[in-house]
Amino acid sequence: MTAPSIKLQNVSLNMAGNQILDDVTCTLEAGRLHVLIGPNGAGKTSLLKTMLGLFPHQGNIGRAWPGKPVPAAYIPQQPRFDTVLPVTVRDYLIGCLSNRSLIFKPTKQQLKMIAPLLETVGLAGKEHLQLGKLSGGERQRLMFAQALSLNSPLWFLDEPTTGLDTQGIEFFTDFLARLKEEQKTLIMVHHDMEFVKSWADNILIIDGGLKSAGTPDEVFSGRTRQEAPVWTH
Repeated sequence: MTAPSIKLQNVSLNMAGNQILDDVTCTLEAGRLHVLIGPNGAGKTSLLKTMLGLFPHQGNIGRAWPGKPVPAAYIPQQPRFDTVLPVTVRDYLIGCLSNRSLIFKPTKQQLKMIAPLLETVGLAGKEHLQLGKLSGGERQRLMFAQALSLNSPLWFLDEPTTGLDTQGIEFFTDFLARLKEEQKTLIMVHHDMEFVKSWADNILIIDGGLKSAGTPDEVFSGRTRQEAPVWTH
């Protein structure tokens, strides 16, 4: 499935009277990893969620799909689960595969997808574990399994290594390499500059708006439209 490009034109976001983003215009090319960086409170996550369609905004956001549009995959920074309900990992994925309904009976084909999904994200053998028993890193891996179940060419990832230990981060880099090899369109918020230097195809510096953009070499050498801030070094 061919990935889409995304075009933002004069996108602004105002929440409760506060100007979060102002006049963001850019094109995110298909099949590349675009990383949003910037100081805390700069509006990176807000821009990500705006592109997802979660926030009302001013301006235009368009997705150029080569084929039929499909839902985007989304990895939030802090996965939220109801840990009180006796829902297992298997139950959760059945709900995801059955249009998020736990009472909808899954097909045999959907049930066959569960084991490979868990194997891919390193949760094999934990399908009967209740969500409340999962560690933070395991919950994050479950979010990757949920995202994979969509088979989407468009991914939004908000600080995807949050809660992951060293082994989990190694898993994520392998996982990311696979997504890049498959030429998904990837939009990510990340704080680790060494990671960004190594993995990003395109970097967008966000601080209340789009301050600068370019390749890692351009951004970290200051050869973008504006000098890269000190915190990128």
